[in-house]
Amino acid sequence: MSLHLKSPGDAPGVYPLAKRGQELKYLSFTVVELGGGLREHTFESGEEELSLDFYTGPVRIDAETPSGRWSAEVPARPSIAEPSPMVYLPAGSRVRIRAANGAARVTVAGALGKPGAAAQIVQAGGIVAKQVGKDNWTRTVFTHIAGNVDAARLICGETVNRPGGWSSCPPHKHDRFREPEAGGQPEVPMEEVYYFQLDPPQGFGFMRVYTEPGDPEPFDYAFAVEHGDTVLIPRGYHPVAACPGYTLNYTWVLAGQGRTYGAWSDDPRHAWIKNA
Repeated sequence: MSLHLKSPGDAPGVYPLAKRGQELKYLSFTVVELGGGLREHTFESGEEELSLDFYTGPVRIDAETPSGRWSAEVPARPSIAEPSPMVYLPAGSRVRIRAANGAARVTVAGALGKPGAAAQIVQAGGIVAKQVGKDNWTRTVFTHIAGNVDAARLICGETVNRPGGWSSCPPHKHDRFREPEAGGQPEVPMEEVYYFQLDPPQGFGFMRVYTEPGDPEPFDYAFAVEHGDTVLIPRGYHPVAACPGYTLNYTWVLAGQGRTYGAWSDDPRHAWIKNA
């Protein structure tokens, strides 16, 4: 299985990049590119709860959910340096995504849902923004869907690397149950997807995905990530760096055997940088 999936480009279409139970165990991920003759996309969520994130033109979302009809208008996104609204839809929804004016790019992430959850849009006032790290590994983490949404498994947000900056540092992972260190969170097995955007869009970054020593199925990959690329993270540490001059944004989506933001472990070989 390839973990690095190149951008499908901006031609109108629906691009399923990961299916739950196939490429990943807990997550699905699809890119929807509207424009030209494809002005809308209608689909059913089935047993999956969904998070929708937005990157270009204005979009209208209409959904028939188990609790009734629901809709939202999402404006055009001015910049990847600031977070987009994110939409949460429960399992059992019939969804229509419609481009309001021109092209529109939307990602749809899914995980096994639960009965009774409610659709909602998480906008600026509900997004938790946090400056994380220091020196050249300072970044802004925007958390959209966590304890504020009654989801079954999904935890979602965006991270913005400043030009030349690093994120997911110290390298961390969340692929096994591990008791917490003093004052910390336990580690919980969760998969993750990163979906990348860059400004200007011809930029690039780098990402390493690697397992801890002693992993029974070890791997160590390094990827040059470009605008519109996706990286699947079934397990392992996963730091990211942006090329100087280019702002790098990635949507991140988590799901697994628990639902606790921050339930990860730093690579002990590099955790010292927190106190350097």
